[in-house]
Amino acid sequence: MPAGRFTIGDLTFELDGSLKELAHCQAIIREINQAEYRLQRASGADEVKVIYDQDLEGERGTFDKMRLRAYDGALNYTLDIGTTDNNPLGIYVGYDKNIEVYNRETGQTWEITPDGDEVEGQNRSARSKGQDEKPHGKPHGDRQPRGGSPPDKRRQTAGPGRQASPEEAAPGSSATSSSGSAGQSAAARQAATGTPEPEEAMNMLIKQASVHPDQQLAENTTIGKKEEPLDEKIRGFAKFCGRNREYLRRVQAVQGFEDASKLQVGEVEETLRLIFSEQRLRKREKNASG
Repeated sequence: MPAGRFTIGDLTFELDGSLKELAHCQAIIREINQAEYRLQRASGADEVKVIYDQDLEGERGTFDKMRLRAYDGALNYTLDIGTTDNNPLGIYVGYDKNIEVYNRETGQTWEITPDGDEVEGQNRSARSKGQDEKPHGKPHGDRQPRGGSPPDKRRQTAGPGRQASPEEAAPGSSATSSSGSAGQSAAARQAATGTPEPEEAMNMLIKQASVHPDQQLAENTTIGKKEEPLDEKIRGFAKFCGRNREYLRRVQAVQGFEDASKLQVGEVEETLRLIFSEQRLRKREKNASG
């Protein structure tokens, strides 16, 4: 069986699978590499590390979280890595997520947008009890000199580890969340990863689009608080799910459109569901050919 060799941050691993599965993995790696570049650009660091933080405290109790992190002196620049069942690697990095910056000396936190701008109107207050998460016991990866490696590297760079490791998410096996339960709800997984699951993101887009007339074109429709173009959000969702151009061509074929901009609002829900679920897409393709 073919094998692929992949690198995420400072972690390199091998994965067995079909050529199609390995090509899908490579597409996901390219998306993660873009996230790494964002961290490097924001921090000025040459290296991005895979961090595995354990025993974090949240509203639903303690949890673990895998992250990409770059260091600049006392500053941590962090992007969370989420888990998913929609690609062979079992992981993703949200394409539109802000970078969290944490000053280990002052305890202050703030965020940077994907474009590299500091989020406006932020109060750089120190972490407090009201913060979504805080280390329980010894924090991992937050005490490290400039240019050096975080302490206890063995625990931090274990890679995907318990949270959908490449070995666990290998083709032929199902990816699991940090709790190890494949049936864990999307809400619980979001609490553990800090980023929305693809299914939750899909439902949010469907809800936001549904308030507009069915015949209105996606290119003429804006959604969300930022009034972003619907067609761009659809393309972004496809990247979020790790879908390549060939997959999108299959969706276009069964839905009968050439570009997301020409979709009508009434067609958006089914299009998003086809992007999200390959099983649904295969069923549509089978019905069309039969």
